[in-house]
Amino acid sequence: LGCNVLRTSHMIRTVTDVFDLLGIDYVAVGGPAYCCGIVHQRNGDTELSEAMSTNTVKYFERFQPSRVVMWCPSCIFYYDDIFQVPASYETLHVTEFLVERLDRMDLASQPDQKVALHYHSAHPRRLREARAAEQLLSAIPGVEYIDIGTDDRLEKACSPSSLEVTGADLWDQIVEGQLQAAADAGVTTFANLYHGCQRQICGLEEGRPFAIEHYLSVFARALGIEHEDTYKKYVLLGDSDKIMADMAPCMQANGVNPDEARRMVDRTFSKK
Repeated sequence: LGCNVLRTSHMIRTVTDVFDLLGIDYVAVGGPAYCCGIVHQRNGDTELSEAMSTNTVKYFERFQPSRVVMWCPSCIFYYDDIFQVPASYETLHVTEFLVERLDRMDLASQPDQKVALHYHSAHPRRLREARAAEQLLSAIPGVEYIDIGTDDRLEKACSPSSLEVTGADLWDQIVEGQLQAAADAGVTTFANLYHGCQRQICGLEEGRPFAIEHYLSVFARALGIEHEDTYKKYVLLGDSDKIMADMAPCMQANGVNPDEARRMVDRTFSKK
């Protein structure tokens, strides 16, 4: 799962529910212990990043897996293109893994809808993952998939670091163009392929004629699986007091320090 997806926990709950439904023999791992090290590599600490990625591969090997299904495009990019650690297993993205099992899934018919996908093409593997996501969406009865295209300048995925490379103004221009193309095509859902893209784009839903969701939320709904995207809910809410009140039961149950939580909420969600 990597470490960054923890901010959008509904995705973790969704993908593990899908794996459970399919009867997959798997172990879900993630968090700082399984960090690939790409953030440290970007900050110039190559020695630490390579030590972290080597340790993560060792942790994977302990399970003696035949395959490691990866969620995070940054992890895949790091292991493919920056620091190749010898491993006994095959890696693939979750979209590709699910496409292999499409014939085992009983997808329920959904209300008629048009779905567009925000995807990336700056790397051959990103494009391969996009095609797999397109297959998943197109397989849902009632869904018409609309290809609005993409732009190689978007880098490998949307994140603060990739926005620094693309440039915030250019990223805004490209994404706004995609959102307008989706609106012109009459889509009902604008789906994002990666968790970073969903976090960057979900707040732009306000005032749009469509919902902005992660592609897996759309797909899993046809399997009877649905978890609320609380990250998007809080981004759109933008009110720290209301967000803290909504979080309170979970915070209390898990012993979260309210002052620390408030600082995180103000930094991440507040529109004030």
